[in-house]
Amino acid sequence: MKKFILTLFIVASVNFSLKAQLTEGHFTYTVEASSENPDMQMVTGMMQGSTLDIHFKDKITRSEMKMGSMMNIVTVSNENSGEILLLMSGMIGKNAILITTEEIKALSANKPTMEVELLDETKTIEGYLCKKAVLSDNNGSESTFWYTEEIEISKVGQTYLNEDVPGFPMQYDINNNGLKMTMTVTKFEKNLDKNAKSLFEMKIPEGYKTLTLEELEKMGM
Repeated sequence: MKKFILTLFIVASVNFSLKAQLTEGHFTYTVEASSENPDMQMVTGMMQGSTLDIHFKDKITRSEMKMGSMMNIVTVSNENSGEILLLMSGMIGKNAILITTEEIKALSANKPTMEVELLDETKTIEGYLCKKAVLSDNNGSESTFWYTEEIEISKVGQTYLNEDVPGFPMQYDINNNGLKMTMTVTKFEKNLDKNAKSLFEMKIPEGYKTLTLEELEKMGM
């Protein structure tokens, strides 16, 4: 009986340890862009070398999309405070907006509804067993997600983390207006260093122009 109880305790301890490790981390994706549309060739060329980095801890998430030579987009979302900071820099200059999750939800209500199909197909990416999800809308846009349920992350306000897909995406394909983007995790760290706190600051840096929500919409963002 004592051995049985000890075994249960060890199993529970291991499971708790694994879960604790996977609620924070830093994941890096490589980004590949392609198109059969000749008019999109310039765009795909400028997107060479693009990467996506996602840091997360304590229901705060930071994503940084480096779109080749065109622009960088940083999104910091704090589910605890309900704040979202968006920083854009590059060919359009430096622009920023600080909004709330409620404002984001109000905007999302007007967007086309995505149909989500969860499939039984699986594959392993960087040691994580992933399941397949396909998202499509009435405009013909389709995205394929390969997600793992072993990682917990706050997705509120994050463009690259769809709340309709379970778990955490280790790879996904986005097809939109003739442009195909494939993002795949190629490197990750399960723990953040002590200096990572600065990554989650909800403060607009010096040199950035503060935009209103209406101005951001006019830019098509």
